[in-house]
Amino acid sequence: MEVHLTSETEAKLSDIAQRTQRSTHEVLEEAVSNLIAYNEWLEAKVKHSLAEAEKGHVVSDEEVLAWIEQRERS
Repeated sequence: MEVHLTSETEAKLSDIAQRTQRSTHEVLEEAVSNLIAYNEWLEAKVKHSLAEAEKGHVVSDEEVLAWIEQRERS
């Protein structure tokens, strides 16, 4: 697989590799793995939330605003 990066992203990747004493390949592999894990987590959360909404388990705008206001006062 070939990956094309902007010069700015490549420089940041190289900087992280140097600071962590790893190869750019290792850093890139970790970054891609983390992105995949995050996307899998997010997709599962969205599916779960949609299923809950379809069951009618929702919170009104008014309840959310009241909750936010209460937290801001605490």
